[in-house]
Amino acid sequence: MARNQGPNQYQINEVSTSNQGKLILMMYDGAIRFVTMAMESMDQNDVAHKSAYIQRSRDIVNELMVALDTDKGGEVTRNLERLYQFILRQLTHANIKNDKDALQSILRVMTPLREAWGQILRPETNSESSAGGASQSGFAARC
Repeated sequence: MARNQGPNQYQINEVSTSNQGKLILMMYDGAIRFVTMAMESMDQNDVAHKSAYIQRSRDIVNELMVALDTDKGGEVTRNLERLYQFILRQLTHANIKNDKDALQSILRVMTPLREAWGQILRPETNSESSAGGASQSGFAARC
């Protein structure tokens, strides 16, 4: 099975021209996609790809944690940080124990978070001007 080995030019352009909110959504989409691909790799007993996809998910979740602005986001960002830490622990557990249920639990956390961010950022992603966006909603992130 051929696998995408890296970002294509479209993805590079998309990231370089995206606003903060859209980048957050793209990161969630990527993490969810890589967790799903890790699960598929487990089904195929493909340890190398499973580990690679879990690592890519870890990298994204780490970036989401780094982007949190606890000064502006307050309790919401502290709660997100705790969720991200849970996700990182589950990723480690899934990788070591080959535990598909741990990956399922990540999807049960990340999918609603991604949907919530999508709802919060909907007006921002539909307009050219995105100056306030996530910060006005009580969520704060630095990208």
